[in-house]
Amino acid sequence: MLTGGPAVAPRHPTIHAALEHAARSQLGLTFLDGQERETFLSFAELYERAQRAAGGLREVGVERGDRIAIVLPTGPEFMDAFFGAVLAGAIPVPLYPPLRLGRMDEFHRRTARMLRACGARLVLSDPRISRLLGVAVAEARPPLGLRRVQHARALISPASPDDLLLIQFSSGTTVDPKAVALTHANVLANVAAIETIVPADDAQAGVSWLPLYHDMGLIGCLFLAVYHPGPLVLLPPELFLARPALWLRAIARSRATITVAPNFAFGLCAKRIRDEELQGTDLSSLRLVLIATSADGKKPVIMLPFG
Repeated sequence: MLTGGPAVAPRHPTIHAALEHAARSQLGLTFLDGQERETFLSFAELYERAQRAAGGLREVGVERGDRIAIVLPTGPEFMDAFFGAVLAGAIPVPLYPPLRLGRMDEFHRRTARMLRACGARLVLSDPRISRLLGVAVAEARPPLGLRRVQHARALISPASPDDLLLIQFSSGTTVDPKAVALTHANVLANVAAIETIVPADDAQAGVSWLPLYHDMGLIGCLFLAVYHPGPLVLLPPELFLARPALWLRAIARSRATITVAPNFAFGLCAKRIRDEELQGTDLSSLRLVLIATSADGKKPVIMLPFG
């Protein structure tokens, strides 16, 4: 949690307003895959796709206030699902996809418990992950079932700052995951506070591999890039864990000025990255590195200025 002086008034009242503002820029998100291929999604395209995804949700029976569980990897389809739910007036609930096939029983139990706890009416996923969700969905029985994101006629449902924006589950490191309900005002106040620690003269450009079902990846990275429009390169967390050098190479290639990670990530880089993987890698563009708090909340956010 960030602490300091008086709270800063957010520059946007809702995520709807932040998205509309970002869509006027030429900036956007870049998704990186295992072959270091890049897929660009401008904020204008993200906003247009989200409106059509909102229309698709309304067509399958989603109503304002419905909880929509999202079990998707980092990528354009996650953006469609998440922001489409927001624009439809529904409440997105991002949940983590299965990563370890050897622990599927635990994954099914936890996922079913979270689906019931949030009262999910619909689960959105992709064909690959959907094959692994059958047990959890059958146990939780969301009324609208398990579906892919669909696009239809554009829809935007109005929102106010006090409306519920999303439900986020805690990581469940020491106890069962707990649901936390966050309003537009809650989230944007947090983003406004994060913005105060970014250098005022910084032409914000970020790289993140943090999962979008946790607050630092979703709020501290993605929402910040939308709120104060700036380019953001996103890697799936499982890709970073398998090949941590891709994180540093992405920073160098995109000339990123800011990145965020928990403290274990730096130890993993030191242990796993070979010298030849970073040959020619130049990190001199970095202005700020945020070391996120640990799961137990005992380690504060640490800011390391560069340059």
